Amino acid sequence: MFQHAIAASQFHHVQILYVCLDEQLKGKTEIVQSNELFPSTIAYISKSTWPIIGPIWNYLRMIICYFQLYRGLKKEGFHPELIHANIVYPIGIVARLLSICFKVPYIITEHWTCYHQEAIPRPRKLQQWLTRLVANKARLILPVSEDLAKAMRSSGIHSEMNVVFNVIDTGLFVPGNQNDRKENQLIHVSSLDPIQKNPSLLFRAFSELIKWKPQLQLHIVSDGDFSIFQEEIKVLNIERNIVFHGTLDAKGIAALLKESALFVLTSRFENLPCVLIEANSCGVPIVSTNVGGINEIVHSTEGQLVPSEDQDALVTAIKEQMSRLEEYDSNNMHQKASEKFSYRSIGKRFGEIYEDILVKHGS
Repeated sequence: MFQHAIAASQFHHVQILYVCLDEQLKGKTEIVQSNELFPSTIAYISKSTWPIIGPIWNYLRMIICYFQLYRGLKKEGFHPELIHANIVYPIGIVARLLSICFKVPYIITEHWTCYHQEAIPRPRKLQQWLTRLVANKARLILPVSEDLAKAMRSSGIHSEMNVVFNVIDTGLFVPGNQNDRKENQLIHVSSLDPIQKNPSLLFRAFSELIKWKPQLQLHIVSDGDFSIFQEEIKVLNIERNIVFHGTLDAKGIAALLKESALFVLTSRFENLPCVLIEANSCGVPIVSTNVGGINEIVHSTEGQLVPSEDQDALVTAIKEQMSRLEEYDSNNMHQKASEKFSYRSIGKRFGEIYEDILVKHGS
């Protein structure tokens, strides 16, 4: 959400309203305002833990808070011409209600994987119905990939769709000094979700790779629970070759990418992972499973794709890519990434979309 807002602010006046639940608050609301990049208001409200009724009560209070913040904007003289929501469910419901009340059109950016049949857990029936209702009333849906657009249509969403890719800071994610790149260093960045990200496939493949090249290292960046894989890693005898960094900020990830030879992703389902775009922008070739919208951003000039769950294909692809690292032009990869995924590029795309909708709304 925030990265897209930065992009949109390159050409339009943007103001963020964001309401989130905080279990530490007890019956009070805290509001934080910032004008660092553009005006933003974040409201923290207490979270009810009551069974059954708690989630309903929490959401009702979130809706009320959004209305209060929106009215506050209008009192200060800011009159939004367009509401741009992030994710159809549940924020799209807020956008729909605000649109009805204040007669302002709304659009929704979507990057959630729940529309894919492989996604676990599947949305509940009520959630699916609300998602279709809200999405089909939007002026435009902006999925982050063509694959996601197809999945959304299959789920019963028939609103006009216009793909707008994820955005990254291409000024931060730049190629490093070629002499600093470590030819035996692989990197993996993900949540380590056992189902979606399928790290077990990566570990099994890596155990085969170190038989081929014992000096290989696998660097992992994640906010997930790495401890649950310790026994598996021990059995595979790859502990000495894995470096776990935990959570890193964008600067830390960029620094690690610049010194890595290859980025590896083994997901079972995806939309358009930002980490692959960041690797592209740093000039790091990619080996990934061919799922979701990944083949829309990774081509032969950026790396190689393999079938999901195919360990032999994954091992072969990594070996092939490791043997042809010198063929990749890091600066050219960065340039292509900038043309597609930079704040200015995506901001210009948003600007064209906003203007078109506002012209239609005014006619």
